[in-house]
Amino acid sequence: MSFQVRTSTQADSEAVTALLQKSYAVLLRDAYAAEILDKALPLITKARPELLVSGSYYVAEDDAGRIIGAGGWTKHSPTGEDETPDNGNIRHFGTDPEHTGKGIGRSLMTRCVSDALDAGIAEFNCYSTLNGEAFYRACGFRSVEPFPITLPGGVVFPSVRMSRSL
Repeated sequence: MSFQVRTSTQADSEAVTALLQKSYAVLLRDAYAAEILDKALPLITKARPELLVSGSYYVAEDDAGRIIGAGGWTKHSPTGEDETPDNGNIRHFGTDPEHTGKGIGRSLMTRCVSDALDAGIAEFNCYSTLNGEAFYRACGFRSVEPFPITLPGGVVFPSVRMSRSL
């Protein structure tokens, strides 16, 4: 299977949302209690319009033009914490569960690192899902601390803050 990574656009909104819904519903179920996912998934699986048009959010498309992966980075932290003048933040990664282990996530990360270096970024922060920690570690991140994220409605979603020098 081959795929291409490109910069996302607003027109990718529905496909990215569908990807995140499919990915997170399948890949997170072994790491989180069902009652947490029931509340969190509707909040974390929608494509973020500001990311789609940021110029630093990417999608991986297969040969048929289907989006099978997405992820990117921004200067702004999604939590509003741990920002410095020379760091960036990994944002909203997801891979179609039928295509995990095929280099899609790593290709998206490679693009993030390359473009962030070009923008003068020296370090990445990442607020990883519990099951995503191994992927980010394989991409050179180190775990810093458990980091519960409070979502709208007071939903507490366990995550792990990670960082990586570029």
